[in-house]
Amino acid sequence: MIIRRVAAALVLVLAGAAVLLLRFSAGAADEKQPVAAVQAGPSGVDVHFAQMMVLHHEQAVAMSRTLLAKGAVPERIRLIADFIVHDQQREIDATNEWLTAWDQPTADPADSGAEHGMLSAAQVGELDRAGAKAAPKVFLRLMIEHHNGAITMSRSLLDGPDGNPYLRSLAKHVINEQTAENDAMTALL
Repeated sequence: MIIRRVAAALVLVLAGAAVLLLRFSAGAADEKQPVAAVQAGPSGVDVHFAQMMVLHHEQAVAMSRTLLAKGAVPERIRLIADFIVHDQQREIDATNEWLTAWDQPTADPADSGAEHGMLSAAQVGELDRAGAKAAPKVFLRLMIEHHNGAITMSRSLLDGPDGNPYLRSLAKHVINEQTAENDAMTALL
């Protein structure tokens, strides 16, 4: 019964993400002026958040791909990992486009250890070394910790002064999406 509820919740989350993506895409097509023409440039806080979220998402995508490459992953965990790969890669691409549009540098991988929730090399190595049978539980445990870091980063941005609307929207999305994923992953553990 719990597994069915988790599966149903995951389906609802995926459907909600699809609706938001469609609404965002439709709204972007209706705009007459470029966003940069109607908004003030991003603050240093905005740029830092964007760069760090790209690095954070890159680590989650890499972890998910590592798990999927091991094969024989239980279906529900495979679906979560596959969703993370696609959803967060889309956000990486969009955020890098945002940085480029504002003439800001993209993320520097050398900065990746400085933010909440970034897993250490030892933790990532634990997933790399895990056998096919142990890897799903290692993945779930580490991804929950990783998501908690992204949620903390996003709340910090939202608790600060008003900033760029795209990044505030991204931060809200991260909180909602990754909280729901954590609930599903916790149930699977």
